[in-house]
Amino acid sequence: MDESIANLRIHVPDFLTYKMGHPGRTISQMRENLAKHVPLDVSQKRYEDMSVWYSRAEILDYLATKMKIAPHHHGPNRKSPDFYNMIDQEIAKLRKKNIIIDWSAGNRIGIFRIAPDKVTNEEPVMDYSESVRAIVDTNYTIKEAFVSILTKGKKSNTYKFALARALIEYCQEHPKGDNLDIPYSYFARKFFEYYWHQVCRYRIKQDFKPNSEPRAMQVIRSIYNDSKDGFKNISEKDKQKGENMILKTVFGHAKVKTSIVIPRFQNIPKGRGSTSKEIFYEYDDDSKILRLKPEAFDFFKSNHKILSMAVLSEWAKFLEKINKSLPNLVAKIGQDEFRRKSLGKYRKIYLNHTCHCFYCGDRLESGYIEVDHFLPWSYIFEDQAWNLVLACKKCNGKKSASLPQEEFRTELLIRNRKLQDNIRELEHSLMMINTRLGWEREIENHYTICKDYGFATIKMP
Repeated sequence: MDESIANLRIHVPDFLTYKMGHPGRTISQMRENLAKHVPLDVSQKRYEDMSVWYSRAEILDYLATKMKIAPHHHGPNRKSPDFYNMIDQEIAKLRKKNIIIDWSAGNRIGIFRIAPDKVTNEEPVMDYSESVRAIVDTNYTIKEAFVSILTKGKKSNTYKFALARALIEYCQEHPKGDNLDIPYSYFARKFFEYYWHQVCRYRIKQDFKPNSEPRAMQVIRSIYNDSKDGFKNISEKDKQKGENMILKTVFGHAKVKTSIVIPRFQNIPKGRGSTSKEIFYEYDDDSKILRLKPEAFDFFKSNHKILSMAVLSEWAKFLEKINKSLPNLVAKIGQDEFRRKSLGKYRKIYLNHTCHCFYCGDRLESGYIEVDHFLPWSYIFEDQAWNLVLACKKCNGKKSASLPQEEFRTELLIRNRKLQDNIRELEHSLMMINTRLGWEREIENHYTICKDYGFATIKMP
């Protein structure tokens, strides 16, 4: 028998006596489930209507689930019968000791009655020692914990999502080898990268506090708030400066509460509280090192695509509660750099209907005609005809990523109403935002929300 299977024996009696000491099913329920007649011997007949019955398969499935047995030891595609044989042997031992009584192996069902003095009401806890870990489905355990952290774990801000994303990306970027030690500086750089465009470009709020924000945001906002460059265009000197400040303020030391996300990430939700388990990594605040466990590295690396999607999705769900009505959150979280599509076709479309700048009213001159996003692209994050206007180069440069004053919002509504029946692309884009209150109200709401998120209003022309 596989030595790792044999190491499980010590746990089996406790799980068996717990399970069999609780109500099962009646024989009529068993027959209905099995869809066939279940014969009984004389000793079993008197228990026919009692809820004391289990099938062998039920017991095996319960043990495999609770002991988290890997699929290659359990199930239809198992490589050997060792696990099954071991359970049968342990049941036989308990029968000989009169702990389990009235067992009928021949019919593959039985009255699993536990001697009254052996019944326990507390479900046993599995001790995953190194000798047992070889057969445990660690992916199942890690997956279960990871999903629970993302969907149910307590979060006052989005740091846990950022840390999860960084762990996944690290495992994707590195071969396993000796790369299990991750310096805190790696996470500081990743946090700076993830949050830079969310703070500077998209103005996405990351927590529920009305008068303050997480330290990483404070660092970025204090230094780079007016930057319009993509992250890749920031100088290495500035990147290092931002990384060092985040390293100090976010990944310092738990004793002075400047390194909270790494310790708290592994708080697994349990009931109304949580339990702390070092299931993914160990960490050392003094050395500023996070040491990934090999099975966690394998889990993140082999599942990186679906895990990355899950993190971004849950991050966006969390932000939706804070940033109500902010459009395209998943896209804004997921990437810093976007290749802007050419707006040349809209230049041609609108030139068929106007030859004047939307802002200053001057005649548009060939070679100086630009297509402007009325609501800044960094807010709306899409190219929809209802939000596009023609502008001269001077006005477009002046407006940049700002909002024009409200009189131009009225002008946009008039323009869209006038041309919607003549421009197919415009009509389609208005239909896409045509809520119960109408597309005009939707545009007005977007204008207000955009101002609320800190986009400056500039007087045009």
